[in-house]
Amino acid sequence: MLQTRLVAYHDDDYDYTIKYPMFFEPSDDSLMEKGCCRFSFWQDNIEIVQSAFVLSNADSLSVDQAASKYAAELHATHQRKGNNFFILSGSLHSDTGQITGRRFYAKFVRHRKLWFVQNLTYPEDCERSLSRLFKEIDSWQVW
Repeated sequence: MLQTRLVAYHDDDYDYTIKYPMFFEPSDDSLMEKGCCRFSFWQDNIEIVQSAFVLSNADSLSVDQAASKYAAELHATHQRKGNNFFILSGSLHSDTGQITGRRFYAKFVRHRKLWFVQNLTYPEDCERSLSRLFKEIDSWQVW
């Protein structure tokens, strides 16, 4: 993963770009909502999913307010904030509780009345090999 070439995906609806490993499989755009994309890798019971989507910020939440809201919703155990963004991470949860051995890493970037979100879900034992993707997400900007 550290040496793999990254390719760029550009969303025409919201004009953002993300980079993902070239061996990740893109989901069919026709199955996704406007502004969403999803790329995944599945092999030997290892599933890594990188996605991006756009959320409305109709309540005009500040970075602090949105970080608190989404940290609670996602059960995040770590968070970091910047001027117009925040990053959350922790164990992945479903409606029935924590999913054993799965984690998430997500960056939320505020732009006008929207939150642009890039999310990575992965097995916790793959965390070290994903450091390049974490850095890519950390540096992601939408304009």
